Amino acid sequence: MTLAVHIGYHKTASTWLQRRVFVPQMGFAPLLDHQEIDQLILRPHDLDFDPAPAQAAITVRQRSAPAKSCTILTSETLSGHPFFGGRQSATVAHRLHQIAPDAHIVICVRSQMSILPSVYMQYLQRGGTLSHAAFFAGPEGFGYPGFELAHFCYDRLVSLYQSLFRNVHVLTFEQLTNAPDLALANLSEKLGHTMPRLEAQDTQRVGASLPQALAPVVRRLNQTRVSTLNPAPAVALTREPGWMYRALGVAARSKAARSLLHHRPVSDYVAAHFATRFRDSNKRLAQITDGTLDLSGYP
Repeated sequence: MTLAVHIGYHKTASTWLQRRVFVPQMGFAPLLDHQEIDQLILRPHDLDFDPAPAQAAITVRQRSAPAKSCTILTSETLSGHPFFGGRQSATVAHRLHQIAPDAHIVICVRSQMSILPSVYMQYLQRGGTLSHAAFFAGPEGFGYPGFELAHFCYDRLVSLYQSLFRNVHVLTFEQLTNAPDLALANLSEKLGHTMPRLEAQDTQRVGASLPQALAPVVRRLNQTRVSTLNPAPAVALTREPGWMYRALGVAARSKAARSLLHHRPVSDYVAAHFATRFRDSNKRLAQITDGTLDLSGYP
């Protein structure tokens, strides 16, 4: 029985894959949920980590999985947290190798010019209050992790997984978005697992970011809400107001506010400051994946 481990990255259609693809209807048997992956793989201190509990949980779940299914662990947190520079990504890779050395690894990447704005908008939706310029600048103090551009030099993490695992499969967000059936057919072949074709409604996007034009509004709202990123605001009016973000998203996409969608200050900033930052990394990524990826939209 094949075991696949999908590690993300964040903002590369992970939620869509988890809700529409890596599900029993598509022949997959998810083994651990996000919380279990956090408790068994991510959260243990380096001096405390033991692969045995995760191995035991996986073995028990595999026994009850349908015979022809592809068992899978899927969580974008396994690639490291982008708000904090992905500092744990190499540690997690080695932990996964201790837990399941024969697993197939699935990694999804995305053009840095679009993933960076998306990560920043996710940061705001989680309660962040920094401007995009301050967020991308990273931490100012010593010893405290923050955003790091190097986390999105994909060749480094892909190369590490290739050194640890025999089967490493890299997909692009762009192909998953523009040609999902082709992308999944390629993945199906690599995993040796036949998937049915997606229904039309299953190709619709899940978890789209708020329009960038709303960033200043969301930052101000975040200064009045209790959140993981801002646990003690000066004025606490609400906590985790998901309804507020949904309402903002609906309002911004209305016909009256459609012009907001064309105002993309975060993307403009990323293009102006980081357009050349990832060129060498993307060249190496093309080389180590044998030119099988369409990286034409990557800097």
